[in-house]
Amino acid sequence: MSKFLDFVDSQVLLLDGAMGTQIQGADLEVEKDYWGQENCSEILNLSRPDFIRNVHMKYFAAGSDAVETNTFGGSTLTLEEFGLGEKTIEINRRACELAHEAIAEFSHDGRPRFVIGAIGPGTKLPSLGHIDYDALETAFAVQAEGLIQGKADAFLVETAQDPLQVKAAVNGAKLAMEKSGIILPIMVQVTVETTGTLLVGSDIAAAATVIEALGVDVMGLNCATGPQEMADHVRWLSKNWPRRISVLPNAGLPEMHQGHVHFPLSPDEMARWLERFLKEDGINIVGGCCGTNENHIASINAMLERQEGGKRRPLPVARTHHWIPAVASLFQQVELRQDNAILSIGERCNANGSKKFREAQDREDWDTCLDMAKEQIREGSHTLDICTAFVGRDEIHDMSAMLSRLRGSVTAPLVIDSTELPVLESALKLYGGKAIINSINFEDGEEPAHKRMKLAKKYGAAVIALTIDEQGMAKDVDRKLEIAHRLYKFCCVDYGLPPSDLMIDPLTFTICTGNEDDRQLGLWTLDAIERIHKELPDIQIILGLSNISFGLNPAARHVLNSVYLDHAQKRGMTGAIIHVSKIMPLHKIPAHEVAAAEDLIFDRRSPKSDAA
Repeated sequence: MSKFLDFVDSQVLLLDGAMGTQIQGADLEVEKDYWGQENCSEILNLSRPDFIRNVHMKYFAAGSDAVETNTFGGSTLTLEEFGLGEKTIEINRRACELAHEAIAEFSHDGRPRFVIGAIGPGTKLPSLGHIDYDALETAFAVQAEGLIQGKADAFLVETAQDPLQVKAAVNGAKLAMEKSGIILPIMVQVTVETTGTLLVGSDIAAAATVIEALGVDVMGLNCATGPQEMADHVRWLSKNWPRRISVLPNAGLPEMHQGHVHFPLSPDEMARWLERFLKEDGINIVGGCCGTNENHIASINAMLERQEGGKRRPLPVARTHHWIPAVASLFQQVELRQDNAILSIGERCNANGSKKFREAQDREDWDTCLDMAKEQIREGSHTLDICTAFVGRDEIHDMSAMLSRLRGSVTAPLVIDSTELPVLESALKLYGGKAIINSINFEDGEEPAHKRMKLAKKYGAAVIALTIDEQGMAKDVDRKLEIAHRLYKFCCVDYGLPPSDLMIDPLTFTICTGNEDDRQLGLWTLDAIERIHKELPDIQIILGLSNISFGLNPAARHVLNSVYLDHAQKRGMTGAIIHVSKIMPLHKIPAHEVAAAEDLIFDRRSPKSDAA
């Protein structure tokens, strides 16, 4: 645990107000102070260190426990727009040093104070195709390296507008920490517009689902709106988010007054709003964003001191939260455990399973492929399995073509289905949601599984894991259970994947061959589902359902699939890869057809059966 997080856990932390307000309100000259780089606030770390240091000192004097570095636009990509890319490390390092110099001026009072390395979103959003993931991650990694060299106490990825940009920033920070051997806390603050979503359309639940999977220490809100417009989103975080929360609003919604931007909220009004969040929502970190200054921070500080009746910070208010394991598209969250139903994974966007999709893919008719995805959502699929493996075609090209269209067009989260590691990684670099990787197994030992789990942890994905090991596919109950436990240890113990993100497929095989050895395969899978559910209750259990009926005519397949699904769900299965519109409720299937399907599933034989 870092000293910074120790502080946050023991008392409410007061961050600073806006840096931009101070800079824009100052009488600074483009050539002298900005070195000719108009609107590049970060150059002031080098050209006017006295000014930046003084801003930090004003906030500390007003009561701040921590200040954010003047590095909002400090990534290599943003600085390159001003021809300053080669100065990225220097600018970020110096920004931290200036904040530490300000802290030194207050060392006499013995209070702990912190330097927070600010990482803004930059000017290009990857989910909108403005920039590729690798370039963004690299730029953030260089910025984070400079912040580490300057001895930042934590990273703050702030004003985030795109979950894919958040992934790049968080992973860039992790790369820099790995390089330096220094571990710092990571905070993420998203910006929710007056529309109720991030700029790319993500709601707060989708954003939180993605961010939680990245393992960050603090999530919060900043910028875009004032505290009133943030209230519903703060409340959602309070009720759901499992870790620490920060709230840094603007001083109200910006207004135009005589050609100038004006923020209407007074210091006392801001303090009252944050007091409400403090008491009702249990937030851990408060401060201000655009339009706030040292007067706002002084009012918030006075409010905090009143909570305990003296000059000390109040303890964070205890709150009760309920985090629901989920995956997410760019737009919305989908719970992994559906009430009174299974998680349905649409199977038709698969070049190996759908002739229509394969032919559309082969002629690069992406509109038809997209229409097939949307049709499955209309039919009730919660998520979509996407597989573009097609002999003779470039799988990376085709998967990228699909993902770049699907990510902004469908609300269902995606299951990235490929046996090829480069295909999985290229897809995850395009996807801002929390995806599911399909799949891992131990057929070729653990090395391929290691590589896939590293991808899952880096990009915050859930994982489908098959009960296959070096001896082959598990068929009987004991073998399925043995490999399931091995998968659990490998994914959840060794790699720290939350058990709820592990989706074990105990495999089912066709029971329609007529071969004696195949008759009980479906029953063994049902028994294995029941055992796995009992012994590993927190994981998900899924099936590629249509395998059970392979070899039958379509009408018979629909019946057998529907009946088997019902039994599997009753045994503990939580999800299935299916064609939803072909699944029928049992009460709509004639009783004699249900009985015939159950005779097949449970290997019931009568004197008139084929085995008599």
